[in-house]
Amino acid sequence: MNIEKKIKNYKNNLIDKKGQRSIFLDLADDIIMDFSYRLKNKTYLLIPDHRKELINMSYEYYFSTGKAIPISLTLTISEIMNKFNEVAQKLGFTIITKMSEYHNDGQIFDLLGIQSIDKGLIEEEFNDIPNVKVPLTLSVDEFAKRIFLPAVFKNNTANRGEDKYLIENKEQLKRIMALFELPESKKINLKNEFVVQEYIKSFEDINSSIRVFTSCTGEILSSLFLVSMDKVPKKRIKNFGIDIFNPCEYLSDPNSPYYLNSKNIISNAAGGGKVIPLNPEISNLSAADEIILSLHEIDASTLSLPETIIDQCKEIATFWGSKK
Repeated sequence: MNIEKKIKNYKNNLIDKKGQRSIFLDLADDIIMDFSYRLKNKTYLLIPDHRKELINMSYEYYFSTGKAIPISLTLTISEIMNKFNEVAQKLGFTIITKMSEYHNDGQIFDLLGIQSIDKGLIEEEFNDIPNVKVPLTLSVDEFAKRIFLPAVFKNNTANRGEDKYLIENKEQLKRIMALFELPESKKINLKNEFVVQEYIKSFEDINSSIRVFTSCTGEILSSLFLVSMDKVPKKRIKNFGIDIFNPCEYLSDPNSPYYLNSKNIISNAAGGGKVIPLNPEISNLSAADEIILSLHEIDASTLSLPETIIDQCKEIATFWGSKK
């Protein structure tokens, strides 16, 4: 079978794109049958968890468009994800969604970008982009050899502010390191899910971030500003599965010997933050909003991104465009 010819025919006959299935879904089975090579040695493929990925897509779609993601699009994306898993497994990959499922008994291909290099410095794929700086990021074991405070302990398999802690003193550090040694933590290999980053301090009691959506050529499509004050975030419980407890719950329980009482550094809507779309049509800004925006060099009258951020976004987007 000529796959290339079949793809061309598919594209030539594509009249109503909205009414057509994904080309990947239609051709995946044919491609995998035509591809004779199969992996002989155990090889892991670390990919996003479907449920979490769909939640994140819905979340970002809403804040980008102001609308709920269409159910038809959600179903199509889910179908594509399932088909991708099926194809990867037919090739011989062992599919995993978190590092704790990797048992050092084979090669691993990491699509999440969380695998540490020699269990030390974490390699950021964009750290060579000019004018773009990233915080120093270490595995927990490597951090223990070169301790610095304050530091941010972050679960790299979680998102939207889950399992993210600011460690400012030795007592807090002692407690979180002790937590990793608990039997329930070792059961899920919790320590290997965490990275430690240098803390980039912003304005006092203000947690903020800017999300920018671009094309692969660096065109700014939309952007938004998120801010939350130093308050207790919304309660979120990471679900590991049936009868599997998340030991990180100890870190936020005042009655636990591992309680950190750490400052909230979450700056997203899921953690209780406020969203300000950077759109000049927005007219309901409060005086406090305008002050916070001005601190971040965002003109409240135009709600436009600072040129320095626009330049960095273009650098990052074109870098990814060439790599992916």
